[in-house]
Parts: sequence; structure tokens; C-alpha cells
Amino acid sequence: MARRENPGILDIAASLLEENPLCDRCLGRQFAWLSTGTSNDQRGHSIKLILSMMADETIKSGAKDEGRKLLAALAGNGAFAPAQTLAEKEELDYEKDKVCCLCTMDGECAFDKIPEIVQRAVKNTKDIEFQTFLAGSIPRPTLAEREDELKGQHDLLYGETLRSNFNREFGKQLAVAFDKTVDFDRPELVVVYDMQNDSVRLQINPLFIYGRYRKMVVGVPQSRWDCTECNGKGCDVCHNTGRRYPDSISEYVSLPIQEAAKGTRFKFHGAGREDVDALMLGTGRPFVVEISEPRVRTLNLSKLEKRIRKKSRKKVEVEGLRLTNRQHLQQLKSESSENVKEYSAIIKTDRELTDEEVERAERELTGIDLAQRTPTRVAHRRSDLTRTKHIYEVRLKKKRSHELEGYFKVQGGTYIKELISGDEGRTVPSVADKVGSACLCTELIVTAIHNLETDHNP
Repeated sequence: MARRENPGILDIAASLLEENPLCDRCLGRQFAWLSTGTSNDQRGHSIKLILSMMADETIKSGAKDEGRKLLAALAGNGAFAPAQTLAEKEELDYEKDKVCCLCTMDGECAFDKIPEIVQRAVKNTKDIEFQTFLAGSIPRPTLAEREDELKGQHDLLYGETLRSNFNREFGKQLAVAFDKTVDFDRPELVVVYDMQNDSVRLQINPLFIYGRYRKMVVGVPQSRWDCTECNGKGCDVCHNTGRRYPDSISEYVSLPIQEAAKGTRFKFHGAGREDVDALMLGTGRPFVVEISEPRVRTLNLSKLEKRIRKKSRKKVEVEGLRLTNRQHLQQLKSESSENVKEYSAIIKTDRELTDEEVERAERELTGIDLAQRTPTRVAHRRSDLTRTKHIYEVRLKKKRSHELEGYFKVQGGTYIKELISGDEGRTVPSVADKVGSACLCTELIVTAIHNLETDHNP
């Protein structure tokens, strides 16, 4: 069929079929975004049918060579039964038993393999709990490259890729077999078929659980703390344990959840962290535990709260466990530095202070912004920057000689010990600066954390 200067759908389809073997589906999907609401199979069949009619008309009108050329392409490369019947009447030779160049793998159509692939996926997921899923695929590179070549050669602007078409059909059949819901945004399970390796891969997406923890004893870091002498390998300093501290909040909280969910590993995300020698009381610190590859998603959360308390020997208490999602986790982390936090502290001074000095320090430290350079004690793990933090309220009370009791309500991320001591001028102003005496925090308790997360439900 002669190529026009501005070819239409039929001209392009005829040119495609003259040069390439294409099944109904793969021909139809080259025009998938035109007149939507039908299948690519139907679209391709309709185009071939009209082209067959045109070829028959062309032959009967006297232009036999042109008509027979198109008919041979439809009967051979198109494997179109009506065209093959016409070709036999015309005693026209054409190449038989051709397979589609865009979806055939080892002599078999990729779409025809879907029922068998679905059965493999069902078998592989029988021990995995999930309610939502998404189907995906990795096309053979040769098929993808061939498709790109055709698009470039024939200026195909409205086509659908093999991957897109395959994923849709694969997903439809999986939905029936699984009796589950497709979720394009947050699927619990992703089933991926690799065409090159003929393999089915499962991606079990993480389980996220929100809660709040209280740390009832000092000496427990939030995350695992390896020995700095041997970097966790084991040495005389750590008595071959590889650890500076034997336990952590993250392990006490996360391991029971990981075990119940039959996951492979965990990540603990806290809304900030308290010092290892500080308590975390009050309503607790918000956290999210992320469990990788969970095979169980329905958990008895109240039972887990009790188990965590027992496993930690009452060192850690958790409450308010509930399922959440990655978006809530990201929000929790981003809001951590904006939260309002309350602390109580015991402060040792190097001299006895007067009531007037204590009251003046209270007034001058309440409702101000302080400049706090990264403390010396954490400079090894945090960038050396000067940060501005707001101090909402400070209350100081003489407890006994050389000792104060302090209450601090501050912006998240404020280092309280340094607000008290001044950290050799790295935190300005400070309690020490205002009372004119060296000050040392000897006891610190986080009593409350106020943040926006309580207003959000995933």
C-alpha cells in the first residue's frame, strides 16, 4: 500500500504489517490512546478487517498488484484468518506460521503465558498475608528495543507499551485468582514477572506500626550502640560482646513486633531521642517501627504492648500501638524538630545561689531564642552547626544548697544539658550564664512531647 505524505491510521497499520508480523493485540496497542474504551485485541482486529476489505476492493477494482501485496501482508504477517481465506481464493502465496515480533518469547505469546504465571504467583504467596497488591513485569530487552524501533520508524504517537498492556492483563487475572484488591499507590504486595528469566518475584512491602514508648530506667540507648574500640567485632574492652551497651529501646520494641509479623528485619524511627542517661516518661516518645517483608499483617497489638514490657523487664513501656503508613512516618520525622518538649532536671551549681539570681534567670530565659552550636559530646555524629531554638518557658527552684530543680519547655532538638551548662560558650544564653555559676545537669527526665502527629490518622 503506497505511503502517503501524511499517513493516517490505516496507512501506518498497513506499513507496519508489510514489514513486521503483528498479532491483533500488538497492532491494536500501537493506537491504544485513540478511541479508548475497547481492548487492544478488538482494536487490532478491526484495523485488520478494514484493511482486508480495502485489499479486496483494490483487487476487484483492477489494481491487483497493490491489493495482493496488502492481502499477503495481512494473511502472513497479520495471521488474519479472513485475509487468509481471501488469499486462498486468489491463489496467493504468503508466509505462514509467523509469530508476533513484539510479544513472542520462545515461540509463545507473553499474554498466553499469563494463566500459568498467575498459578505460580498464587503458589508462591500461599503463606503471605495481604489484602492489596500490584502486578508488574520486566519485558525482555529485545522486545522493548524492537518496540522502540517501530515507534521511531513509523512515528507512533498513541501507542501503549508491552509492559503496560501486560501488567493490566496480568493484574486482572491475579485479582480474580487472589480475590484481592489492586492498589496502585500503597500495595502490600507487588508481583513482578521477569520475561527474560521466566521468573516470578515477590516484593512484600513494609509494615509500619506507630506507638509511644516510655523509658523507665537510665543506661539504655535508643538504638544499638556498638563498642567504639572494636566497632562491634568484640574485644577486651567490651568483654567480647561487641557492644557498649547490652540493649536498646529499638530492640526491645521492634524485635517482638518483627517476630509476630514474621519479618526479616526492622527499622526503628523515633521522634527525636533522649540521652542514654535520661528517662523518657509522661505520655512517651512517638515512634514508628518499620518491618521489612512481613508475612503476617494482622497483629494483636495490645498483646504486643504487654510482651514488650515483659521482654524488657519493665525497662520499656509502649502504648497506643496502631498500624500506620510511610507518609505518617515521614511526617513524624519532619515534625520532630518542631515539636514542643518538656523536661525536668536536677542541676548542680558550684555555689549557693540567691533567690533573686534564680528568679532573674527564669525571667531572662523564658520566651527567647537561643543560639546553640552542636554540642561537643555529639560533634562526632552531627554536623558542626549553630542552630536557633525557641525556649518557651523555664522554671527554676532551689532544692537544697548547691542544687536546683529545673523545668524546661522548649522547641524540639534543643540540647537541655547544654542549655544548663553553656557548653563552654557554644550555647548562648544558658542557665550558667544567667546565674553566674557553673552548672551541671545531674538528672534529666523527658516529661512530655507535644506534636502534630496526634491529630493525624493514617
